[in-house]
Amino acid sequence: MSDRTEAHADLLDAIVEALNVPLPSIAATDERLYYRLLDRRALAVRITLEANRSGTRDPRLAARMIRTRTAEEPVTYTLFEPKKDGEDR
Repeated sequence: MSDRTEAHADLLDAIVEALNVPLPSIAATDERLYYRLLDRRALAVRITLEANRSGTRDPRLAARMIRTRTAEEPVTYTLFEPKKDGEDR
């Protein structure tokens, strides 16, 4: 794989990592936090890609920026826990 192809694959990986947030618990507060986080990360990805497209056009820089922004927006809600073997949670 060429260096340029690897850089673009890394950019795609960064986008997937940013938007792949775990499901929240069924509590209304957690669901709101989940959607807010997903919105903020999607906005950060969109802004980063647009700035990169109109500026440097360097996929490595965009991937690094997306990962930095993702780290700044951590998951702060309770995660969904499925029932196991009919057990109540």
